Amino acid sequence: MKQKELIVTIFFIALSLLMYAVFPIENTFQQITTILVFFIFFPVLFNSFFLKRKVAFYGLSLGDWRRGLLWSLYSLIGIFVIFSIMSYYFGFLGNYKVPAFIVKNFGNFILYEFTLTLLFVAVYEFYFRGFVLFTFEVNLKHWTILAQALLFLILVLSIGRESLYLFLPYLIFAPFAGLIAYKSRSVLYSGVSQFLIIFILDALIVKMLG
Repeated sequence: MKQKELIVTIFFIALSLLMYAVFPIENTFQQITTILVFFIFFPVLFNSFFLKRKVAFYGLSLGDWRRGLLWSLYSLIGIFVIFSIMSYYFGFLGNYKVPAFIVKNFGNFILYEFTLTLLFVAVYEFYFRGFVLFTFEVNLKHWTILAQALLFLILVLSIGRESLYLFLPYLIFAPFAGLIAYKSRSVLYSGVSQFLIIFILDALIVKMLG
């Protein structure tokens, strides 16, 4: 990436994260609208008018399915070990929260997972593993995996510490998701892996509380 493109892209990413952090959000509808605007709509416009790269560049393709499946498996095993340690020694499952309306109703649980959870996973994968990771890969090579994870950490911290446990599964898996996307050249496998983790984790909490 040329120096001018790099500087403008860094400025755009910093501005989008800052605007999202300070933008007033009062309900779920506003939250959904905000993430779609800042993490989907604006990056698409930025790419269309400035970077002008094809969508496949950002990992929106099947990529290398063998590597995608292999690194997804490695990552799922790794995250299972991490969550097991966190639950045993730090009481992670006792602090992780799910919406009350999905605890007693299986239909609400399925609806919640395949709408809100899937939406947030898709948005984060597109922006952090697609737009950020593959944009900076040209300059940072494999260090772009760490860069996108750190940017996601900044986003979570800017939202507020009260939301830390809610975003912790996304945060812990961010480096793994970046690795999967980097190795497979696709956000499909990292997205599916992320969704499976959140789905299983939420199901465990619902079973514990049910």
